[in-house]
Amino acid sequence: MQNYIRLRSISVLLILMMCFQNCMSTRVVSEYDSDSVAKHTKTSWSYAWGLVTPKDIDPDCESKKMNSVTSSTNLGYILISAITIGIVVPQTVTWECAPVDTPIEDL
Repeated sequence: MQNYIRLRSISVLLILMMCFQNCMSTRVVSEYDSDSVAKHTKTSWSYAWGLVTPKDIDPDCESKKMNSVTSSTNLGYILISAITIGIVVPQTVTWECAPVDTPIEDL
């Protein structure tokens, strides 16, 4: 009977963990007053516990500046990382480009 109660409580705990699983993200913002609507996204893969670092991401911004960068992960990426014991760690990187600075001319 005790084994049944333990199994049931573990099952309920696992179901609750799966239902309330949330994505983890970190956002860095340099300027909030951006008029940029376009967001660029790329998935970055790190291997061998960070010993093999991912390639640098070219932001492909006209102004060569970014306003914000968000690094996030989801349940699937967490499962990949857990199954491979950290050998493969994917994450999604999203960024917004800063507007191009137009010079102000004298009249």
